[in-house]
Amino acid sequence: YAGDTATRDAAPSAGVLLGWALATLGLALAGPGLTHLCGRLLQAVRPGALRLLAGRVLMEESHRVGRPLGVVCAVASAAYAAAALHDADATDFGPLSVIGAVVVAGCTVATLLTAAVEAKHARTDTTDALLRLGAPPTTLRAAAALRAGALLAVFGPLTLVVAQLASLPLAR
Repeated sequence: YAGDTATRDAAPSAGVLLGWALATLGLALAGPGLTHLCGRLLQAVRPGALRLLAGRVLMEESHRVGRPLGVVCAVASAAYAAAALHDADATDFGPLSVIGAVVVAGCTVATLLTAAVEAKHARTDTTDALLRLGAPPTTLRAAAALRAGALLAVFGPLTLVVAQLASLPLAR
């Protein structure tokens, strides 16, 4: 990246590829910690029952949902960076590249959805107990929406920042 830009071709160097691999690994490893942090932030500063419930569930399920969420964040940032670097007059990606991208994105999203369903089934007893105690179902749905919103608020900007940083070496 720091080399001579006049002689560099469009292909990324080994250092850039290593940086992308480390960023992807970092997002996958940081996913559980960031998910746990989302739960902590939801519970900060005098939480009500809804925020407390949503935060505790996020903290409890951070190890199960966090890593697939980090990988989805890495794949989304790679897709965003590829779209940002793709010129309109450049050659198309080709059908095999598109199929490969769809398979990778589909597998990562399917893994995240599978982890979310497993987490939901793991807390079925807790949900049933809350319903027996008289918690309205709308509160449980609102807690799930609050969890999704908190994760989107943290992982959305992170995805965009990583995508911008990943496309920086090839943008010049």
